[in-house]
Amino acid sequence: MSHITIAASSNAFVQLFNKIRDNFTFSKSDSGSFGPFSASYSVAMHLEGGNIQLNNDDTVEVKHLKIVWDTLKVEVCFNLPGFCIGGWCIIPDPWNGCLVGVPKICIGGPICVPLDLSGLVSEVNDLKANLKPVYFVDPARTAGESDLDAEFAGHPNKWRIFLDPVFVHVDPIDIPASIANIIENIVRDAIENMFPVLPGFIVDALLAAIGPILDLVKGLLGIVGDINDWLTDLLMNTFDLLGIIETAIADYFAAKTPIYEFEDPYPVLDAGPGLIPVKIPIRNLASHVNSKEMIVTADVG
Repeated sequence: MSHITIAASSNAFVQLFNKIRDNFTFSKSDSGSFGPFSASYSVAMHLEGGNIQLNNDDTVEVKHLKIVWDTLKVEVCFNLPGFCIGGWCIIPDPWNGCLVGVPKICIGGPICVPLDLSGLVSEVNDLKANLKPVYFVDPARTAGESDLDAEFAGHPNKWRIFLDPVFVHVDPIDIPASIANIIENIVRDAIENMFPVLPGFIVDALLAAIGPILDLVKGLLGIVGDINDWLTDLLMNTFDLLGIIETAIADYFAAKTPIYEFEDPYPVLDAGPGLIPVKIPIRNLASHVNSKEMIVTADVG
């Protein structure tokens, strides 16, 4: 039996990786109720960059692979406790009780905080993988269909070489601390919208009576520490977005998109006028890497 060996340099391997990296996309949405609040998210992301290294232990390692969050939207909803404020006199009237007073205002109910964090960047800080050859039988083939007929029909079988991750480590999203100010302003506007039309100085007095808005929000949501850390934990751990992304990336490289593929039988001469293509069967394919190149070996015939 004859043998063939195909090699691709480390630079060529990087180009192969970049091509499948650029085809990766992922999107997901979810929601849940967590005691004092409910939350939902919608995300979409793609991959960019990455430093690729071929190792002499037959592994490929990718570091600092960027995750670009094309969509990262979060909404947190909670109930503002019903309470009443106001009802006091600003200018008393010795004869009729009060000339100018602040009416008693009762507020409360649901408040939702929509946050659009699209455009943030995190990264896969490390991905290590082996090469895995897989024989793919095209499901479009019919029983008894010959390799030549499959060639003409456009669905030949293939050998595919995948990057099979040993591990994928994704960094949590780094949500900026300025998100606290955004949340405070959104909640302040929501509370103001609960008030009837009142003079500005009265609204200010009512808000002052409620107290610091951010402290109110943190108390209602049970937040201890920085609100950006809490939001990161909500997405990455409570919703397990970290694990979901790691699994999606691992599945993509390991089973969905090969780094290289070719037909079996392999065409060595194309069809010409009055001629059929010449193809040779490939058997026992194996793939390996060292620090300089990817090597594919196989038996022919």
